[in-house]
Amino acid sequence: MRFLLFSVYVLLGLNAFSQNTVDCEETFEFVYSQWAGVSNMQYHSKKYERHLKDDDYAEFDFTVQRSPFKVAGRMSEKGHFILYDPIVSEKEAMYISNGFPFTNLMLDIQGKIFRGLNHYTISDAGCEFILGIIRREYQRLPENFQCTRVVRNGNDEILIRAETDQFEWREYIASEGETVLSISNKLSVSAYLLIENNDNIETYAEDCNGKTIRVPSHYGQVVELYIDAKHGLPTRIANYDEKGLYESYDYTDYRFNVELDPAYFTVDYLDRLN
Repeated sequence: MRFLLFSVYVLLGLNAFSQNTVDCEETFEFVYSQWAGVSNMQYHSKKYERHLKDDDYAEFDFTVQRSPFKVAGRMSEKGHFILYDPIVSEKEAMYISNGFPFTNLMLDIQGKIFRGLNHYTISDAGCEFILGIIRREYQRLPENFQCTRVVRNGNDEILIRAETDQFEWREYIASEGETVLSISNKLSVSAYLLIENNDNIETYAEDCNGKTIRVPSHYGQVVELYIDAKHGLPTRIANYDEKGLYESYDYTDYRFNVELDPAYFTVDYLDRLN
């Protein structure tokens, strides 16, 4: 493992610390090579999201299994668990109560009750989703990216940063069957920004057929991804549009390849933890 990390550092040019700049292509390769060695992980997540009315701050503890994909999350404030197992249901997650309403509920992961205006949902947990977005943006517009070695909060990290002075809004006419989510995936843009900037759409899953909507040209005017220089996974993601910061996520307390109880991703097991 030490030899692998040393080899990666040499590839990235991290031995030339005084120059600070590292190669973005090789940085992404480093991230994905480290991610490939992860079968499961646990981490603490602290989020800020701009919402239409009140901004949202929340903290979660997540356990993510990569294959088969399963997620268990615990809300730090209330202690409720949320469990997503696409083998049981691809479209729903179990809400496991630690108090009122004193009952477990299966909820639509894209619906108003479970997701509301949250920028992401439980099926996006882990690294696959957000790393994919940022890497696709890099492949599309590599000239907007710069990667540098930084020290943040006393930790050696690599900052992958994209900035554009061409962030703008364009018109898009939705076709039959297209939703906010499918359009955002197609264009690699923020689904939340589509809702915030279009009065004629209110939810992520609603049919947008025939509607003319405003879509951003980029995922953000500024996109920042901090990754740990040793384990290679995100410690912070922050995205900005022309109004300023619209979302940030900080990740701490990582544990990788944990020996989990075979029944961990079940309602009975998580219920007992409550």
